[in-house]
Amino acid sequence: MKLLFSPTDFSATANGAVEYAAALAEAAGAHLIIGHAYDVPAMFSDAPLTSIRDARAQLKALSTGKLSKLSHKLLRKHPQLRLDTVSLEGVAHQQLTDFAVKKGVDLIVVGATGTSRIQRLLMGSTTTRVIRDAQCAVLTIPSGAHFNGVKRMVYATDLHDDNIRAATMVVPFAAAWDAELAFVFIDSKHLLHDDPAVERMTKKIKSRVKYRKLSGYIANNANVSKGLEYFLKKNPADMLVLFTHERHFPETLFNQSVTQLVAHHATLPLLSVKYTDRPIA
Repeated sequence: MKLLFSPTDFSATANGAVEYAAALAEAAGAHLIIGHAYDVPAMFSDAPLTSIRDARAQLKALSTGKLSKLSHKLLRKHPQLRLDTVSLEGVAHQQLTDFAVKKGVDLIVVGATGTSRIQRLLMGSTTTRVIRDAQCAVLTIPSGAHFNGVKRMVYATDLHDDNIRAATMVVPFAAAWDAELAFVFIDSKHLLHDDPAVERMTKKIKSRVKYRKLSGYIANNANVSKGLEYFLKKNPADMLVLFTHERHFPETLFNQSVTQLVAHHATLPLLSVKYTDRPIA
């Protein structure tokens, strides 16, 4: 993992995600870019050209000024951090994802918008679209989360082939921290009801994911989200990893909305991966 990108709208939640990204990047010896996208308001057709230019210049100056202030604050706290800033003009999610592709970003770190349960459920349109459109993994940081290393990553699986294969995207990241990668299957339909079925599940995961610190768990619960919530209460983790379908996010995962899972686990960072993503090396 060499390059992280953390966009912000300068809200408390977004800046909290930037702080998380800074601590992560410093610990990993990675380069961090923090960015802000601003959209120039539409002008009436008879508006003077100078007014449009002035509005654009003012928005850019405001963006770069806030980024400069934020970067100085980060560098005081993280003196070893390699840090750059970028101001982007245009529709936020498009500019952010395009920039990430252009720069070859390994991981996008973004805040989960909102603090109320309903706001967390919605997550914010920009965050949702970044997860959907990004060509790399996206780490969503809820309000109040702080980076304290990565010792255990919980990978929620439905045991489908594409889901298990996508776990290979996070193996280099787990290995960099020597973290446990724990697969969790919430058996809502009582599919694994005997030892041979469990053995088949174990072989399937181990044949596709090569990593020395793998573990596997099965939890029975009719509600997948509640089953995962209960598991995490009993088995604390530093990060929850979910596989998202490129064209269907934020539709259902295990018959539950991904955003519902985020709402339930409001203090746990969520790493979203697609099978088409690059490994987080």
